[in-house]
Amino acid sequence: MNCTLLDTLEREFINDHGTARIIPHWDEEAVRQCPTCGGFKNIQSTNDAGYRVVKPCPGTYALSRIERYNRAGVPARFMQATFDNYKFERLRESSSVKTFIDKIKNYQKSAPGYLLEGGPGTGKTHLLCAAIRYLTLELGIPCKYVDYSNLLSDIRASYSQNVPESVHIDPLIDIPVLFLDELGKGRDKKNDFEIRIIDEIINRRYLNPDLTTIFASNYRDRSTSGYSIYQAAGYGFDTRRWNEYSAKRWKCENFPSEDAFRNYVDQVMKTDHIEDRVSERTASRILAMATAMYVDASDYRRNPGK
Repeated sequence: MNCTLLDTLEREFINDHGTARIIPHWDEEAVRQCPTCGGFKNIQSTNDAGYRVVKPCPGTYALSRIERYNRAGVPARFMQATFDNYKFERLRESSSVKTFIDKIKNYQKSAPGYLLEGGPGTGKTHLLCAAIRYLTLELGIPCKYVDYSNLLSDIRASYSQNVPESVHIDPLIDIPVLFLDELGKGRDKKNDFEIRIIDEIINRRYLNPDLTTIFASNYRDRSTSGYSIYQAAGYGFDTRRWNEYSAKRWKCENFPSEDAFRNYVDQVMKTDHIEDRVSERTASRILAMATAMYVDASDYRRNPGK
């Protein structure tokens, strides 16, 4: 038999003070006449041992998944974000993003996380919110979204109200899938407070292998950016070793000239990386928890019509 609650259930996405929320609507009169649950929103049956078994009807499962989405904290701007409406045409290379989507759709408990790296406007937050939508509404997995810079601001503001840090941090520790956006964004990369907060969150989740953490950052890690390779190659334009390396590598890395390659490497070596924004120990654990993935795309916010 069909579940009348599920058949008549409609979802209305709303902006609840900056956070996405779903208001469910259904035909209450029709549900009261439901041939499956009789309006009780659960199904009774008798098992092989002769005991009565009560379980939620499919519509009740759908309502619980909506509630999980509502608790996830998705930003209202991304309430309509899905994998289908992600701007793939802006990607210079799409295989890594497609792999990420496939891993989300086939999520398994204790699955490794991802670290989405890339510049502003490349769709990283869209991917995070689309993943939350899929995991909560399709798979029923509890998730939580948190903007790291906003978390720091909330903790600072709570000090004047004598609210302990644990009120903000504890809900992030045991959630099965945590989405941590804007990793490394803060006032000062040498700020002890900021480093201590991220250390606590990452280290406590690192100790539980059943948890999955998915990060997004405008900063690159030193390995995927090439920093580690260029450093090992003797970076420094006044060194013979570096001159020999750059003379061989610029064509292999598809740069139009050796000067263009040198300028790019110079920028990589002088720009902050994730390791510079968090402690080295925390960066190491993040990369043990998550696969780094560079989202190579243009900034759609600057040219939204293209």
